[in-house]
Amino acid sequence: MLKFGQALKIVLEDTKPMEWEWVVLSRVHRRVLAEDVTAQNNVPYTDNSAMDGYAIDTDDLKSVPRELRVVGVVACGKSVNKRLKLGEAMAIMTGAPIPEGCNSVVPVEDTERVASGIVRILRQIKPGKNVRYSGEDVRKGEVVLEKGTALGPGELGMLASMGRKRVRVFQKPVVAILVTGNEIIEPGERLRPGKVRDINTFSLRGLVEKFGGVPLPLGIAGDEKVKLLRKMRKGLNSDIMLISGGVSMGRFDFVREALTSLGYRERFWKVAMKPGMPISFGYIGRMPVFGLPGNPVSSMVSFLEFVRPLMMKLVDRAVDLPEISAFLRTPIVKKDNRRHFLRVKLDYRNHKYFASLTGPQGSGILKSMIECDGIAIIPENTKALKVGDRVTVQLID
Repeated sequence: MLKFGQALKIVLEDTKPMEWEWVVLSRVHRRVLAEDVTAQNNVPYTDNSAMDGYAIDTDDLKSVPRELRVVGVVACGKSVNKRLKLGEAMAIMTGAPIPEGCNSVVPVEDTERVASGIVRILRQIKPGKNVRYSGEDVRKGEVVLEKGTALGPGELGMLASMGRKRVRVFQKPVVAILVTGNEIIEPGERLRPGKVRDINTFSLRGLVEKFGGVPLPLGIAGDEKVKLLRKMRKGLNSDIMLISGGVSMGRFDFVREALTSLGYRERFWKVAMKPGMPISFGYIGRMPVFGLPGNPVSSMVSFLEFVRPLMMKLVDRAVDLPEISAFLRTPIVKKDNRRHFLRVKLDYRNHKYFASLTGPQGSGILKSMIECDGIAIIPENTKALKVGDRVTVQLID
């Protein structure tokens, strides 16, 4: 049985990034950049006002209050050709360009109009105050977004500020999902003794979408070889194939036989982990194929620890989930040498994280995946942990 680290290395070692495609800016939310984005201009493009007020030269404010002659108004989107002289001010709107001869903006609340064309400045102000300088956010030539960046609202705004109408992004990996087992029925069917509703198609589909892929559900194959092969063939053009419930003793021989007839090359079966021990991995051609356990929690944990890292590498992103260190609120006893992945709730107090088990950790306790904030990793050589011991917790949201 392989150790977890060895198995993950095998999964990732032959993976190369997906091809890229051009996508218009309005459709790249949550996509992953396939290029470095370099600033083609300063942001802001020109010096501009940070608020409504009056553009002045602070040399005019040797003492306050001070009355200045208002010689114009600078509106947003308008250029100004006039250079201010001492004794003059210009009314200015937030975002409007700073006129020549000005070095600060007095907020409107620190002024009062005393006559037509005359403003009284009530308080001193330092040079540069309330001025946004050209390039103070981004300098021309600066790499503002790196290849492998997931595009959220802030990144979309930055791309727009760079004048980008379209963006080079990685193609989304298509992930085929096939469920096996004569006991599996559709969610809408009446539940009968010996039957189990299909959970994994929907939980795996959600995980694929969550991490940027396109799910391709192939349905329920049962344990009939002809039907199994027919459904497998429908997924052969995918980037990844997931076969749920075909890795237990006896059933795996049946699934393996079907896979082998399609040219499957097995890399491993069984990993020293809990849950998820019977996971299998191999290739049909260049397509990675995972055999995931049928128990819902085992299936989802196996996805998070193996399929998700592979999906991240396909789009040139970091493969590791974010991690924190937390203090245990629940004692843990481990009776084997496997790596355990425990579902925990997190509490943050006094600048520290505390982790408590969600409850029973059985591989069929679906509620543990709903209630958890993260997954605590208990290493292979750790036998017991007491309350107050530190654990590493993967954050899954």
